[in-house]
Amino acid sequence: MKERHTTVQHSRLVPGSLALIALSLILGVTRAQAQTRAYLTDGSSNLVTVLDTSNDAVLSTVPVGASPSHVAVSKDGLRAYVSNTAANTVSVVDTATDTVISTITVGAGPTVLAATPNGDYVYVAVTGGVQVISNALNAVVATVNLGANASGIAITPDGSRVYVAGGDVNVIDTATNTVTSTFRAEAAASPTVISNAVSVAISPNGTRAYVTNFIYDFGFEFNAAGNVVVLDTSNNTFVQSINLFRFQPGPIALAPDGTRAYVGIQSEWANTGYGAGFLPASAVATIDASSNTLAGWTQLGGDSLSLQNTPADIAVTQDRSDVYVSIPRTSSVAVIGTSATSVRLMIPVAATPGGLAMKPDPSATMTPYVIDAVDDSAAAATSSAGGVAVTNVLANDTLGAAPAMLTNVTLSQISSTNEGVTLNPATGSVSVAAGTPVGSYSLVYKICETTIPSNCDTAIVTVAVRDPYVIDAVPDAAISVTGTVALANVLANDTLAGAPATLANVTLAQLSSSNPGISLNPANGSVSVASGTPVGSHTLTYQICERASLINCDATTVTINVIPFAIHAVNDSATSPRTGGIAVANVLANDTFGGAPATLPSVSLTQLSSTSAGITLNPATGSVAVADGTPEGTHTLAYRICETASPGNCDSAIVTITVAPYVMSAVNDLARGSSKAANTALSSVLANDRIGNSPATTANVVLSLVSLSPANPMITLNLTTGAVEVLGKTASGTYTLVYQICETGNPANCSTAAVTLTLSGK
Repeated sequence: MKERHTTVQHSRLVPGSLALIALSLILGVTRAQAQTRAYLTDGSSNLVTVLDTSNDAVLSTVPVGASPSHVAVSKDGLRAYVSNTAANTVSVVDTATDTVISTITVGAGPTVLAATPNGDYVYVAVTGGVQVISNALNAVVATVNLGANASGIAITPDGSRVYVAGGDVNVIDTATNTVTSTFRAEAAASPTVISNAVSVAISPNGTRAYVTNFIYDFGFEFNAAGNVVVLDTSNNTFVQSINLFRFQPGPIALAPDGTRAYVGIQSEWANTGYGAGFLPASAVATIDASSNTLAGWTQLGGDSLSLQNTPADIAVTQDRSDVYVSIPRTSSVAVIGTSATSVRLMIPVAATPGGLAMKPDPSATMTPYVIDAVDDSAAAATSSAGGVAVTNVLANDTLGAAPAMLTNVTLSQISSTNEGVTLNPATGSVSVAAGTPVGSYSLVYKICETTIPSNCDTAIVTVAVRDPYVIDAVPDAAISVTGTVALANVLANDTLAGAPATLANVTLAQLSSSNPGISLNPANGSVSVASGTPVGSHTLTYQICERASLINCDATTVTINVIPFAIHAVNDSATSPRTGGIAVANVLANDTFGGAPATLPSVSLTQLSSTSAGITLNPATGSVAVADGTPEGTHTLAYRICETASPGNCDSAIVTITVAPYVMSAVNDLARGSSKAANTALSSVLANDRIGNSPATTANVVLSLVSLSPANPMITLNLTTGAVEVLGKTASGTYTLVYQICETGNPANCSTAAVTLTLSGK
């Protein structure tokens, strides 16, 4: 049976306060009034409704200006300020009599507003900026232009700064009424994501600002979301983002003690694949401010997809017992108990309720959240060798219908039926010490609300202790090349209590390795061989431990025999002209490494030798080049390929290059000359002849006369110059002179051509 110490939740009066009550009566304000007033604008009725939060009833209505939208109450609770959007005025309400005592003209379209803690000034958002009202003068004394319309406004507890939300967040220095900082409430800027600040609230201690954002993502596909960004007010830096997923937030309100934030959800982004758009939403999100986490949701209801009870504004009672939410669609105020996840009451009010504000009461006693410590039972028996029986006893405990966490509750052990079964108050875990006898034990623990230490509850944890399981890590062996997984899972042959050991029931750790290239992945049990690991036998030692008893362990070894990759350099052959060029594009084209094509990233390439200086290997590309003029004939080049990661793993091959002779090209000529006297009919038959890529000259070819038809002793070929000469007067006509050129260094490499010579009698 659990012992409960839960304080009654809805107590509103502080016992033993007779003197204070008497003083309040003298001043004409009761304690209940000071503690339980809420002010609500009713836009279409041009009223402010006064609610008594002690009994959830309407006390009165106060006529104000046209279209009142928002309301703020001074810290001393004496004045309520109402922005009349259509009238461009602010009404000042005396909260003692709930009557308008002053109307102040302001700029166009006043909306959100807030009073400084000392009560001297009111900051009100108008079209394009913020105006400052002096309460002493009942007039606007300053205007701060922002270039945009504000949708949220909050003032730090020391009154030094005003935070204005409206797309950007602007920070105003109240001493000078100038903007000192403008930024987007986000972790980092993105070219495709826009964060639009909607509202802002400041923690009671002034250290944190909570900004609600609409998120628009214009990336691959348009998407919309929402979040609450927490800022450090000392330097306005990002602290944390609380994801609201597809929901877009609106108003935000903090509990008076700062323990929670409540966010009204305005819309929901829906994308069905057939269409996408914004739908009205009807929910309040609860945020645990101690951990900056989303703690829960409260649905406000609705009649259909499009007729949702969308919240307009939100406020928390001064004793933090209830959250009030104005709902224009139903002309009502929803009341949510802070220890519940549902609406407990709908208060009917005048049409179109909007802005909400609670009358401050710094002396209000905080209502304890309902605290519930729930009994636990370990999922499985824990070994007497020792181990963790329960990871966190708080996992099923709650504080005010939200998860109990070590940030919002304290944790302590009350008792245990065995001293070996203990609670760690820093983590919430329950452990069994080594040597604890086999049996069933119970541990009683207590959780207490951090901010109200007297608000506590207890629960029992039941733990069963068993004999240790037999754990057996079995040796493994594998053969592997480098750069691969040698063993898929070392646990494959290991056992726990006679059943397969798995990562679900054992932990896995590498203890040692004879080479750093041999390593264990504890996340999946695989053993890998890194590139460059030396060839040979290596050992790795690992340990498995029972998860339920981490001191119940066994260790063994894995032997890995690292072998070289099969590397094969294959001989190549090619032909090349003596004019040179690339004879082989890549000697690796037919080489293999590990059964796959050898490539330069995986192997290195080296020339070993060449029978000709003109035959060379380019180790950066694998090409074999023949230089111009390399002697004709057969040449060989030896090369070697070696594994890049294991340079001792090599093979070599031979490239055979056949260099062909120069191409000899003797070209026919036409010539004319005179038969009457000696003359040179053609200066040189070599003028258009070639040897390889070069002009044929008497230096690189041997010139000879093959024939002359018809024969004529007066026509000759000068073998020294290549000229065709007429030696003197002879018969006119057409003659054919055939000549031959042969490579000087290779007399068998020849070519012939003919000169057609026409002699005239001129």
